[in-house]
Amino acid sequence: MKHYYLIGALTLLAQTQGPAQHKLSTNGQSLEGTWVSHVALPGGEPVLASVGTFYPGGGYTGANTNPTHTTHHGAWLRVGDRKFALTSTFFTRDEKGVFNGIVKTRIYITLSEDQNSYEASVERVVMDTEGKELQVISGIRGRSVRMEIELQRSPISE
Repeated sequence: MKHYYLIGALTLLAQTQGPAQHKLSTNGQSLEGTWVSHVALPGGEPVLASVGTFYPGGGYTGANTNPTHTTHHGAWLRVGDRKFALTSTFFTRDEKGVFNGIVKTRIYITLSEDQNSYEASVERVVMDTEGKELQVISGIRGRSVRMEIELQRSPISE
């Protein structure tokens, strides 16, 4: 009979999380989804910069408001509790549409507790058409919000 009580007590303890374990849980933390981002260059004010999608498995695509930039492609990874790293690359063109450079971004992301926004620290690496590094711009700040589903204000009735 004592064994049944002992087994029952151990089973109950194994299923119960302590307060510290629950607070530090990273279950469910993900960037998956589409985000609207505002970015501020060093010393500048935030401006609408891009819309990007984080995919399951670590892929990323995005587009920004600059017509001389191609679509951004990249990879992301969770690196800690509400912490993520993203590296993306895009090509630049001149005003005639001729390829003239490569830009790589290294981004460190801190997801908000409600998981609907994040703050980012961005480093931009500017390269020539051969991939030779020309300039590194640090101190870029970003803030993004998760895109939400919106219903039509005046849906067409069927």
